[in-house]
Amino acid sequence: MKRLLAIALLLAPLAAQAAPRSNTANIDDIAQLTGLTPRLVQMVVGNPTAYAEYLTQYDWARQRMQHVLGAQRLDDLMAGREIRLDDGRTIAIAQL
Repeated sequence: MKRLLAIALLLAPLAAQAAPRSNTANIDDIAQLTGLTPRLVQMVVGNPTAYAEYLTQYDWARQRMQHVLGAQRLDDLMAGREIRLDDGRTIAIAQL
């Protein structure tokens, strides 16, 4: 019995880490919120050089994200700071 208790105590922190945080958003959530594809969201907040459509889509996608999130929240997101979405979830660039 003590052995099972010791194993359970050792595994408890791992289970807590594996559980998804319900108040966080991911790239798909931002895409759904903004009406963009996950690829376009990644292009705006990530490294744009990997995207062939960068020259034709970036400005439009960034303006769309700015319209939905607001200028301050988009700037904070791009600067690597955590932002809070209207539904209470939080997101930061490191999570994308």
